Amino acid sequence: MHQYRVVKYSPEEREGTAPAWTGMSDIGESFGGVVLTEAVYLETEERHLAAVRRFAAAQGVTELCVDDLEVCPESSWWQRVAEGDRLPLDEALELVRSVLREDFVWCRFSGDEGFFVHLGYDYYLYIGLTRAPEPAVAETRRSGLHVDLFESPYLDLD
Repeated sequence: MHQYRVVKYSPEEREGTAPAWTGMSDIGESFGGVVLTEAVYLETEERHLAAVRRFAAAQGVTELCVDDLEVCPESSWWQRVAEGDRLPLDEALELVRSVLREDFVWCRFSGDEGFFVHLGYDYYLYIGLTRAPEPAVAETRRSGLHVDLFESPYLDLD
């Protein structure tokens, strides 16, 4: 099993020695003298979604199962998706987007052959797969995200 943590944070930001934004609510705030714009936020969000797509492609996964779904009535997802639903990858990515935006929804995803996507707080993404994902890792790093071997802290929910 190959497991990774995919994050936007530099090592200094992860250690807390450099300021970093953590979510959509930070748009307009300044971090290290740089104001987070909506455009920068959306570009970062898209890089995370592209990472999930790359790793899913590396495993041959085309749909994801919704696990451990938590929704609040304010969420736009609460009437559309249920625990255990299998979503086509594009629809699952829209749910990933909502989780990244802290849109009153949280869940984990599982796919065929042990594939998983776990979303932590503050833009931490954990991905596991059985097939070697070197091209996905390299492409994700080229996109500007940091990819490290890392066991998901959400595995203990199984």
